[in-house]
Amino acid sequence: MLKKNRKFIILACALLTIIVVGLSTSLYSSNSQDVYFNVRKYITLFGEVYKEVTSSYVEEIDTEKFIRAGIQGMLDQLDPYTVYLEDEGKDELEIMTRGKYFGVGMRISLRNGWPTVAEQPFPNSPAAIAGIREGDQIIQIDGITTKGDKLSKTAARLRGTTKGTEVRITISRVSVEKPMELTLIRDEIVVSEIEFAGIVEPGIGLIRLTRFNRGAGRQVQQAIETLKAQGMQSLIFDLRSNPGGLLDVAVSVLENFVAEGELVVYTKGRNGDSQQDYRTRIEPVLGKAPLVVLVDGYSASASEIVAGAIQDLDRGVIIGGETFGKGLVQTVVNLDQRGDAKLKITTAQYFMPSGRLIQRPEVFNRGRGSVLANSLHVDDNGYDEDEEITGDEESEKEKDPKQTLVDKDLPKFYTRNNREVLGGGGIKPDIKVENQRTTKYVAELRRKSLFFNFSLNYAADHSTLDRDFEVTDQMLEDFFAFTREKEFDYIPDGYKELETLEKIARDEQYYDIMKAHIQEIRNDFKNVKEQDKNKSTEDIRYLLKRELTAKLFGNDEAYRAGFERDDDLKAAISVLKNPDEYNKVLNIKVATKN
Repeated sequence: MLKKNRKFIILACALLTIIVVGLSTSLYSSNSQDVYFNVRKYITLFGEVYKEVTSSYVEEIDTEKFIRAGIQGMLDQLDPYTVYLEDEGKDELEIMTRGKYFGVGMRISLRNGWPTVAEQPFPNSPAAIAGIREGDQIIQIDGITTKGDKLSKTAARLRGTTKGTEVRITISRVSVEKPMELTLIRDEIVVSEIEFAGIVEPGIGLIRLTRFNRGAGRQVQQAIETLKAQGMQSLIFDLRSNPGGLLDVAVSVLENFVAEGELVVYTKGRNGDSQQDYRTRIEPVLGKAPLVVLVDGYSASASEIVAGAIQDLDRGVIIGGETFGKGLVQTVVNLDQRGDAKLKITTAQYFMPSGRLIQRPEVFNRGRGSVLANSLHVDDNGYDEDEEITGDEESEKEKDPKQTLVDKDLPKFYTRNNREVLGGGGIKPDIKVENQRTTKYVAELRRKSLFFNFSLNYAADHSTLDRDFEVTDQMLEDFFAFTREKEFDYIPDGYKELETLEKIARDEQYYDIMKAHIQEIRNDFKNVKEQDKNKSTEDIRYLLKRELTAKLFGNDEAYRAGFERDDDLKAAISVLKNPDEYNKVLNIKVATKN
């Protein structure tokens, strides 16, 4: 009872704090209103509404749920990245800001309704020492089933809060008849954000960074030093599908590439008069070696700071697809003394060295309410080590969220070497690469985890495959047999529209006229699915190769297996092998001898 009351008090305090913060943000810029009068007025008003509803409503009110709804209702009026953090969200924030946690050292995903080990456990972790493998299903934790639990709940149960404590897990493994029970001792797990670091061509290194959590800058530094010892003379830095992370970590990552003392990003609060500059503080471990950064539409926030700074300073070539376009800084505020309630609130915009903003306005506008519409900027309350880049910034003029900006409408800025770059829409690569698109057939196979599940079974039965194995016609037929066994099917694009047409025809009583035509089109869709399957053969071979390689030889080898189909990587290697092209892209004038 005490625990529940304490949680209610925390929620109530959080709501009042958010009211104060929210009203201050929306009213402070108006000279005609006394902000403190309005704060008192609306807190009193909220209290009266709460008192009347909880005492007089026809049914008993769940007070905790009621307060939480009030918090969520206010925050829904703001950008989608200002959020109240409950226990599960705080756990993830703790991992991001500390770069380590107490746990057993494995990443999990939801597959076939069960939490499943998504990749090989971290080296030397309790999970690795216990022999846990990729694909193991975690069916019980401390004797309680995990079926139907959210992944965040399962992860929290595995993590615990204290080093040295026990956790009993029961796993189901392909090729093992009975469930296996293991007892793991939680330890401090240092999270590595480097998914791959290796030499891909003589003299050309590749580092893939998946997140900007605490420690990522140091991890990138160590990877560069290791690759330089192996003969690396130029680097490909892969930030594709990297969603970002902490602002100061983005700066520490840039310190590996950019000369000491360079301005790499700056932020401004709501009033625009509180600029804070972020500069590199050390000489880069990479020196002046040629650099390529890979990005795509899922590269966001801190990834865009790194790519944008490197582009503006002409430090390297950006290759791939246009980035997401997120340009707001968030600060984490404790709402009580113990830190049991936190608010991540958007407090500033960030700018690249050239002065450009890189947010995509239509993304930030999406789903916003009336409060923020009257307060187009956000407050600058100071910065600390735990600030996170997670939002998008508002354009100076309100635009239709559906409006698509074209290049001629975007503000122009210039890099150090006087190259034109654009603001207002993510980072546009110096070399744009159109990667191959896959079919709906393959997309649905992946969505339903059929490549993953088939590979678990196949790898268990064929553990002696060589590292350079090829996916044979027989392996392909085994896979198709597996999909038939699992009764795989999918709805092709356009089929739902046919069903809508049929319903309208029935409702309007002209179905008999169209019946034969509708049935003919339905039969045509069967041919569409067969055609999709035939067109997908090479994609299926490639994905089976990667999944089987991951199961048999680990993630590094699986990543290497993808090189043959990676057009971004091929373009990067080509540029780094051709110094004249590299210098031309960056507008570098090379002195010639007479």
